[in-house]
Amino acid sequence: MLTVVRPLANADVVADWARSAGFDDIVPSNWHVTIAKTFEVVDVASLTPDASVLVVPASPGRFIARMGGIIALMFRSVPIATRHRVFRIAGADWEHRDFRPHVTLAVDDRRQLDGVAPFAGDLVFGGEIWSP
Repeated sequence: MLTVVRPLANADVVADWARSAGFDDIVPSNWHVTIAKTFEVVDVASLTPDASVLVVPASPGRFIARMGGIIALMFRSVPIATRHRVFRIAGADWEHRDFRPHVTLAVDDRRQLDGVAPFAGDLVFGGEIWSP
């Protein structure tokens, strides 16, 4: 299995927002965006970890959603989607129907999400971490 993630470098700022939005059971040190998670053999010979910092600017397209037992901050990012596609072309599978960049905030406690405004600042992600 290969997993590629980018840790959320400004998790402390996002955690302040999350707490103000009523999320108490959070673990900001674990927050990240997953680029690839595959059980298939991937030709990584032509791929190298991207060590650069990636800033996803604030945008009106963000929202909070439930996804398979979690609550997530959903966002759009062309660089993250493009990088995911690079791994797919190299042979990675993806267990979900679509790739949707997100940061898992909390386990879904069935709280009401109507009216929860998404984090409005930049999301700053560190370099890729590859786990074989």
